[in-house]
Amino acid sequence: MASPTPLPPVKRHITLNSPTNPQASSFIPNDATPPTQPIGPGSQLTYIYSSPPSFSIDKNTDLEHHNKTTAGAFPAAGGSACVIVDSAPNLEGAEGPMHKTQSLDYIVVLEGELELSLYGGEGKEVERKTVKRGDVVVQRACMHTWKNLSKTEHARMVCVAVGSEGAVEGGMEFLQ
Repeated sequence: MASPTPLPPVKRHITLNSPTNPQASSFIPNDATPPTQPIGPGSQLTYIYSSPPSFSIDKNTDLEHHNKTTAGAFPAAGGSACVIVDSAPNLEGAEGPMHKTQSLDYIVVLEGELELSLYGGEGKEVERKTVKRGDVVVQRACMHTWKNLSKTEHARMVCVAVGSEGAVEGGMEFLQ
């Protein structure tokens, strides 16, 4: 299937540790193309990796969890997930829905300019910040929305999410 975005395809490389030699490592063969899912016209989420709340690298429990997970953007408490989000050009300047996850997110903008909007509460203004290529956001379980500021170019960001107390895998809360 063709990618809905003109940005280069994402390649994923996962390492393995040798079960017989604790100093030897290798790459998982043929694992360069991670799965994607559409999240709107011309936009997609690429699933890189996720881990359960508690795991052993030596016993590969993280790898077993990863192999059973097809899209892990929102981890359970203590778990982690890494995704890449490609956002289509925004011809109308539309905003997505305000939402919140119970996670601590480390977000790096790789391409383009995005606007991060934070809900200030009933009767308060929405706070907005332009986030540019190379900028990093530490997003702490806040009610928010993202929007691509360009009408002509795609934007790309990588997000590493760590589930906080009370987080449920796949859980997302929307503003009522």
